[in-house]
Parts: sequence; C-alpha cells; structure tokens
Amino acid sequence: YGFYDVYRIALSAREKSRIENLDTTPYRAYLEQKSKERGDPEPSTLHPKNVVYIQMESVDGFSLFSEFEGEPLMPHLQKIAKEGIAFSNVVDNTHAGRTVDAELMTVTSVVPIQGEPAFVNYDLSEIPSLPRVLKEQGYYAFSMHGFNGEFWNRQKAHQDLGYEKDYFLQDFEPSENIGWGISDGAILDYALAEIESSARPVFAHIILLTHHHPFNHVGDATANRRSSVAEDCVVSLRYVDEQIGRFFGALKQSGAMDNTIVAIYGDHDSGVTGPLLDLVEVKAPKLSDSVPLVIAGLDARPDLINGLSGLQDLPVIVLHDLGIRPPVTFSGNSLINIGSTITPDSSQLSIVDGEFQWDRAPIDVGALSKLSIWRPQDLEAGP
Repeated sequence: YGFYDVYRIALSAREKSRIENLDTTPYRAYLEQKSKERGDPEPSTLHPKNVVYIQMESVDGFSLFSEFEGEPLMPHLQKIAKEGIAFSNVVDNTHAGRTVDAELMTVTSVVPIQGEPAFVNYDLSEIPSLPRVLKEQGYYAFSMHGFNGEFWNRQKAHQDLGYEKDYFLQDFEPSENIGWGISDGAILDYALAEIESSARPVFAHIILLTHHHPFNHVGDATANRRSSVAEDCVVSLRYVDEQIGRFFGALKQSGAMDNTIVAIYGDHDSGVTGPLLDLVEVKAPKLSDSVPLVIAGLDARPDLINGLSGLQDLPVIVLHDLGIRPPVTFSGNSLINIGSTITPDSSQLSIVDGEFQWDRAPIDVGALSKLSIWRPQDLEAGP
C-alpha cells in the first residue's frame, strides 16, 4: 500500500502538471457554445425562492414510473411529479464516487472524473458551485446528512464547496436510527425545522441514506422483512416515498411551497436493477441505468421531459428559474436545450427519433472537469 500511495501521488502530480499546461481554447469554446444553447435566464422580479434538494439513496429511474401489485411503487413522488417537471431519462453519470459524485454534479454541474472521487482526491475550494452562487445572493446554504462526515471526506468537501453550515451524525440529538445512520424521516424533520427558522432564503441540500443496499434496514426496523433483496427494496422505497410525501406536504401546509423549488433525485442506480425490474411493472422510461429527477416549484408548466439528461443539468435549471446566470464552468443544460448529456468516459449520449444514440464528446470530459476544479478562472475568461 505504501508503494501504491507513492505511485498515485506521483501520477496525480504528473496529471496536475498536464492540466496546468493544457490549452484551454477548445474547452472555453465548448462551454461558450453550451451557454448559448441554453439561453439567458429571464430576470426574476419575485422574492428569492428557497431551493431544497432531496437526494435519495440508490433509487433507479424507473421507480418513479412503476407499479407493484397494481399500486404505484412511489405514489407520493408520482403525485409531486405530475404537479411539476419530471424527467424520464436521466443517465446515471456517477463513477467511482457514486453518492458523492451525484453531490458534485448537482452543485457544480461538473461531470465526475473516472476512477477518482473528487471529494477525496481534489481540493474543491475554487470550483464554482451552487452554494457559492446563492450565498452571493444572500442565501443561507446548508447540507444535512445523517452519517459520519469523514466518510468520503464529505465534511471537508462540503466546506470547500461553500456551504455555510454542514450537519452530520455528530451534530444531531439522539434520533431514530435505521440502517447506516439517522433515518430519512428524522433528517427531513431536522431539515424542515432549519428551513422554517431561517430569516434568509435557503439552499438546503438534504442527503438521505436509509434506502441503502442491501435494502433490509426498513424491513428490520418494522418487522417487515421479505424473502428477496428486490422485495426488501420495494418495502424500503415505500418508506422513502412516504417520508418525502410527508415533508412535501408540510411545506405546502405552511405555505412555504409557494416560494420554494424542491428538486428530488436519485444519486445512482440501486445495484439490483435487474431483479427489481423483474418484480415491478414499468410504465415509461427507455433507460434502465438511470435515476429519477422531479422538480416542483419552477415557473414552468408541469411537464414530462423524455429527452436524455444528466444530474449536471439540475443546477443550471435552478439558476435559470431564479434569474441567475450560471458560472461558465457549468456544463449542464437548461429546460430549453435538454436532449443530450456528456459522461465521465467522454461519451455524448442522446435520444434521436426515439432511439438511443452514442457519439464521442467534442472534448475530453475528464480534462474539462479537472480544469473546472484546478483552473476555473481560465475557463471563465472566455475564448
């Protein structure tokens, strides 16, 4: 392991030297074209909206559109989806970092780096991020996760990304624990209290954990274990859905939802996609390796978007709704140009005439992500 560490350190130093000497012209041109395609946000005349992210653990995209034994698999999320914007083909773009890769994408619009969890391997104190942008607009930005903040180096990474406050396992009073840490229900209650007590508009990033492989945690806690992992997964999904529905209902009842964007998404697939597909009846999506994404509270009319998308689109969509121009390093799409996504292996994926299409991305996606982390100011300058 000592020799391996020396090898990785040397390799990292060599790669950083390469990126520091890389000609940024094609990358700046790519980002400028992306900015033109997604258009300029309309200036907002409304009071600043709260922005709430609910990041679900290990939920497949088809779960949003499925039935189990004649009933919706996730009825509350389906109801929220019908009232807002739902996306049926969101590619699971995570790589070695899995959950923290999703966190990176949804706040920086940067695609993960193959084989290198950015939270562990990179200093993120300079990369443009949603917490930083919103803090400049007077927002209180906080994250909340019911597990140890040292896991995946998450606490340090969140501080570097610009959250004003981060809450982890050690920051909560003794609470209901299910599985790995504090239950999703308890975390959502803590987050609701934090949102309602803030005198400033809020960006809240709530990271759920209860629905974690092997998906038996809810069954064990409620004496409702089933005979297979896939059936345990259904029990666990129903629990997550119920807690999200309760949280969303509380926002509506208090009137806060009138001035709040709530984005609910899965971090990565379940890892038991095949057995779960055999168990449920799927109604809509084309992709099996996908995650759900639902956004409520946007100014746009309710819609189901079938174009291919990625989680890096989410922060662009949010900023456009708020009337804020995204940083140039944000590589995602807005609602008007969704239809393709770039991936960590430098592919560009899309759906054309109902068929899945693969192309080589016009730039090295890994290099673009590293430039956004190490040299964001050189990308911001324009070609």
